Amino acid sequence: MKKPMRKFLSVFISLGGTLLSAYLCGYWLLIRPILNLYHGYIDHAITLPLILNSVIRIFISSTIFGGLWCVFDILAGFFRDEEEEE
Repeated sequence: MKKPMRKFLSVFISLGGTLLSAYLCGYWLLIRPILNLYHGYIDHAITLPLILNSVIRIFISSTIFGGLWCVFDILAGFFRDEEEEE
């Protein structure tokens, strides 16, 4: 595979992994639990399971973000570090 195509795939996979991680962990595991807690507080409907579920999601969001980012960076590394075929 030619060098420009390898570079494109590497950047595409790396950027895609970063965006996917940001969406899944930034929105689904960080922002939504905070909004659920806020809406529960406003509606006077906060329960212990809601609090525990939200706190667990908030704490694991950064770990999952880092894990997903690492997996996609490793995949991008296969194209970034591949030797040029003669």
